[in-house]
Amino acid sequence: MQRKIFSILGVLPEPGGYAIAKFSRTPVYKSYQDWVMELTEEGAEKFYNSFYFQYGHGSIADLAHLMVVFENISVPARNLLLDDQLIDAQSRSTRYVDFSKSVLIVPPELKRDKTLLSLFQKTTVQMISLYSQVIEKTTELYQKKYGSQKPKEMDEEAAGRVLRARAIDVARYLLPCAIPKSMGIIASGRTWERIITKFLSSDLAECQQIGRELQKVVCKKQAFNPTLIKIDKADFLTSDQKEKIKKLVAGKNIGLPTLVRYAARKDYPKNAYEEAKKLIARLDIKDEAEANRGVSLFENINPEIDLAATLFYRVLPYSFGQLLKALKTKPAIVKQAIDLVYEKRGQYDQVMREAVTGNLTYDICMDIGAFRDLHRHRNCIHILKDLSPVYGFDIPGEIKEIGLEEEYNEIIKKTGSIFWKIEKKHPGIGQYILPQATRRRFLMRMSPWELQYIVELRSRPQGHISYREIAYQMYQAFAKKYPLRAKHFRAVKPEVVDFFKR
Repeated sequence: MQRKIFSILGVLPEPGGYAIAKFSRTPVYKSYQDWVMELTEEGAEKFYNSFYFQYGHGSIADLAHLMVVFENISVPARNLLLDDQLIDAQSRSTRYVDFSKSVLIVPPELKRDKTLLSLFQKTTVQMISLYSQVIEKTTELYQKKYGSQKPKEMDEEAAGRVLRARAIDVARYLLPCAIPKSMGIIASGRTWERIITKFLSSDLAECQQIGRELQKVVCKKQAFNPTLIKIDKADFLTSDQKEKIKKLVAGKNIGLPTLVRYAARKDYPKNAYEEAKKLIARLDIKDEAEANRGVSLFENINPEIDLAATLFYRVLPYSFGQLLKALKTKPAIVKQAIDLVYEKRGQYDQVMREAVTGNLTYDICMDIGAFRDLHRHRNCIHILKDLSPVYGFDIPGEIKEIGLEEEYNEIIKKTGSIFWKIEKKHPGIGQYILPQATRRRFLMRMSPWELQYIVELRSRPQGHISYREIAYQMYQAFAKKYPLRAKHFRAVKPEVVDFFKR
């Protein structure tokens, strides 16, 4: 037999996935190229109905991939999209893009509340106005401080872009979570089903709307096809020729009409979270929730205490260390928490992420803006607390240098106050007004191999100083316990600066 290796183009996602799955069940003498010529969408639907929905062969849904673009969604919605390990994604950057002229996302819950809507809009306008001032003043500051360090081979235009981009790094702390984000995602049918379910199950109206729209886009709506536009603009073709070619190219041109049709709202793990909150009094933690920016490393934890602490971490404001300490002497609560994780699970529900324990566990407290760059490491397990001002806010040193410290602190304090006003009437909606300077606490679980990748990537001089500091602290915490291994990490100290390298 002759070896064959070839790429595939021009096959729709579901029939394409069906072809590979079916090909895995055909005789060895029949080539994929022979089999794929017999494809029909009806055959794919019949196959998926039998093997995916009836027999539960979930892996076949991993073969049908689809690219979906999301434009003008909020930071909370963006974070929900990114919170999946099996996607390939890119999001519009707050490090390179100037958002000063953006139209902000207004959460649907506020559109019916004129008083809070007015307060939300006035405050976000003030935030964006100060954001613009910071960009201009910081660009001037950097020109004075670093302009003479411009590499000889770099022209003035390129140097100007770096100066402004570095200034945006500072200004982005003021951007509210209502800024319009855009994303492109490539994922399999099984992953899209999980994402749609997650959005339909959200308490945020925006996310529920996105879930319903996404299901239509994936199941029913014809895909955007630039080839059709190019055909329309082809002057050398007659109208009849264009129509004939478009019919051949377009077909039904729908992404995954079968695989995600049954995705629906689910109350697991939400029900487990709600029950866990009721146990807070029995934990008897007398200290205030820890709010300091930084990193703590945990490992070799009793797996049962680890699971209970992780569940409580998700819904309570306390640090992971505080929860571990409290649970060591409360075996009855540990048992009850573990039961909650599994008892609330439906027949077809994947066990909630909090059950992934072991390896290195980092409890991290840092600003929202830089959190996003660590959230992108999808080989890790992330356990995220809800956004709120309880952990305080970060302030970059440049704000004081450009003389805007008073204005910065005033608007930051104001957003915290408005957050609580909104939360009182519309729980979960206050996060839209929080700036990227807001600290959030989250767990990151990983192997030492993944830690090394993160440290070497995120501590480089071209990175944002906020996540550079955190990555280096992660390295230091590991190096204290495992110096023989850590000495081989290519970590760069935060004080090492190469201003024009990005």
